[in-house]
Amino acid sequence: MNYSADSLPPIKLIPIEDAALTRESGAIKRPVKTTPPTDIRWVKVLEFLRSKNLAPNSRKLYERELKRFLAWSELHYHELRPRHLALYKEYLRDELRTDAGKPLSKSSINAGVAALKSFFKWMCYTYPDIISTLPTLGIKLEKVPLPPVQSLTPEQMERVWSALELLGETKQRDTALVHILSHGLRAGEIVELNVGSFDGKLLFLPDTKTNEPRLVPLKKESREVLAQYLRSREERSEVLTSLSPLMISHHASYKGERLSYHGIYFAVEKIGELAHIVDLHPHSFRHTYATDLLLLGVDPSHARKLTGHQSEKAFRRYTLRSEQEAAIAAYYCAIGEEEAE
Repeated sequence: MNYSADSLPPIKLIPIEDAALTRESGAIKRPVKTTPPTDIRWVKVLEFLRSKNLAPNSRKLYERELKRFLAWSELHYHELRPRHLALYKEYLRDELRTDAGKPLSKSSINAGVAALKSFFKWMCYTYPDIISTLPTLGIKLEKVPLPPVQSLTPEQMERVWSALELLGETKQRDTALVHILSHGLRAGEIVELNVGSFDGKLLFLPDTKTNEPRLVPLKKESREVLAQYLRSREERSEVLTSLSPLMISHHASYKGERLSYHGIYFAVEKIGELAHIVDLHPHSFRHTYATDLLLLGVDPSHARKLTGHQSEKAFRRYTLRSEQEAAIAAYYCAIGEEEAE
């Protein structure tokens, strides 16, 4: 049979993208739902964040910085090389701007680089088949002076103890909380403490920021305050077990539950307001504890063990003050004076 061009049916052209997104049924076109592919790189970031014992603020910082890096580079992890990370650091330093239009500070640049160093170290250890060599090798942090120690003066500590007397329902808990904070514990470490963490003399911290267990000896007054706090809870018919939270919330929505990281911050902020101390935060007590240890003459290596500082450089700012005090005392001793007139 011979066919002519006129006898052939008309050719209907269907654009490829339309064919992928629609399915024809007569004259009706029904959209076909499509799910964008998951960025496998971000899946690894989430796994990394879940594996780390990070305080809420640290987790937010890591998440923000890793998101920023993934938005900057489309390379897969196995394709990254040190030169790419060096370029990214240049981007943070020379191109990125704050909301106010200013360049990032050296501390902010270091926060971004440190987050990448931590993540890729974890990737290299957890997935050596994906990353066999660290792409952050050779990428150095910006040199910044150590921030000053924000320890409280004896007079400020007296105001803190006086402020605790003005509290109502939370007075006993917050007094115990300040006693624990005054032994150098981080807020995130206190959140994880259970009743079984306290043996009547020491606090045992199995999970810390440095992933190393730590024993914290409590002075007599603090031991008694903490023991009384736990007895008062039992007197209110609370059944305490070794896994019961050491510190509990008094918030209406979470009453009796484990005191959260933010709960600790709110409690300390309230104490600061009553004590008329601007910007009092949980870490203020940690700074004070580390400084006092050295002023008492505790060996710096022992002091670091007690505070759980992994970095000798980070701990150096506490030793500076004790060395200054010792130098002043040596001067007055040398010239035969007990103290400055």
